[in-house]
Amino acid sequence: MSVHLILAAALAMSAPVAPEIAAQSKPGVSNRPVVNLRVCNNSGRNATVAVSYVQVGESRFMNRGWYDVANGECKNIVDTDNANFYFYADATDGSGRNWQGSHNLCVEYPGPYTFYSGGTECGNHQELRGFVPFSAQEGGSWTWTLDP
Repeated sequence: MSVHLILAAALAMSAPVAPEIAAQSKPGVSNRPVVNLRVCNNSGRNATVAVSYVQVGESRFMNRGWYDVANGECKNIVDTDNANFYFYADATDGSGRNWQGSHNLCVEYPGPYTFYSGGTECGNHQELRGFVPFSAQEGGSWTWTLDP
C-alpha cells in the first residue's frame, strides 16, 4: 500500500463531518437494510395473504391484503426497512384453513385493502385476525413458507 493511500485514509477518518452535509440527508430516508418479504406456498391449497409492515422510508405500520399465492408458488409481497413485520393467511378452498399467530390486527374482507394500522378496533368490513410476528435483522430476501 502506498504512503499516499495510507495518508489519504488517515485524513478522511480524522476529518469532521460538516454540519451542512449531515443536514442534507432527506427526512424519512432510512439507512437500514431493505428486506424483500416473500411468501412460498407449500400447503397443497391456494391461499391469500395479508401483511402488516413499515414501508421503506416510513415509520407507521401499513396493513395490506390480499395477495393470492397459488399452491407451489413463491411471490414477492412487499419491501420494508423495519426489522419487524406480521403475516396472516387464509386458504381459498373453503376449508377454513388459516395460518395465524397471536398478534391481533384488522383485515378487510373481501379486499383488496390498504390502511395504516390504528390498533385493534376494526372498522366497517374489517375483522380481527391473529397475525404471526416475524423479524429480520439483515437485508435481502426473507421468506414465510405456508406448510400443510
